[in-house]
Amino acid sequence: MKLGLTTLLLAAVSVGAFAPAAKETVSVCRGYHHSSATALSMSSATETAPFVQGPRIIRDELPIVYVYDHCPFCVRVRLALGIMNVKHNVNFLGNDDIPTPTKLCGKKIAPIFEIPEDDFIMTESLDIIEKVDQDERFGASGQILPATGRADIKAWQK
Repeated sequence: MKLGLTTLLLAAVSVGAFAPAAKETVSVCRGYHHSSATALSMSSATETAPFVQGPRIIRDELPIVYVYDHCPFCVRVRLALGIMNVKHNVNFLGNDDIPTPTKLCGKKIAPIFEIPEDDFIMTESLDIIEKVDQDERFGASGQILPATGRADIKAWQK
């Protein structure tokens, strides 16, 4: 079987099935051929500035985020707070903890964002991110960019 596979690979290379186009440069890493044209075509179409984290925001009363450890929407909020460099307390809820979220917002849901100094509580991850991004108390606004609306990403998601 080894001889048959080797023979097949040699025949395919000799025909040009694995040969790069004339203008492409090819590098070899661990026996795999990488074409520079392929690598370039997979890069982003737009250039972005490197991420620079703003100053650390520490409020007198820290905001509190109630999350489930397995919840992607909770991760989204925690990521945004990290990008904004906002110090906050995280309370992990047990999956069977019904009284805590019900007491805070009236139903079993997460994430829950609380600003104790305002006696303010909200749910829904995108709303929380928008609130933090637009509230000057949490640093400069407009640090979280809106969705790009790129059709190629939408097609890939399907």
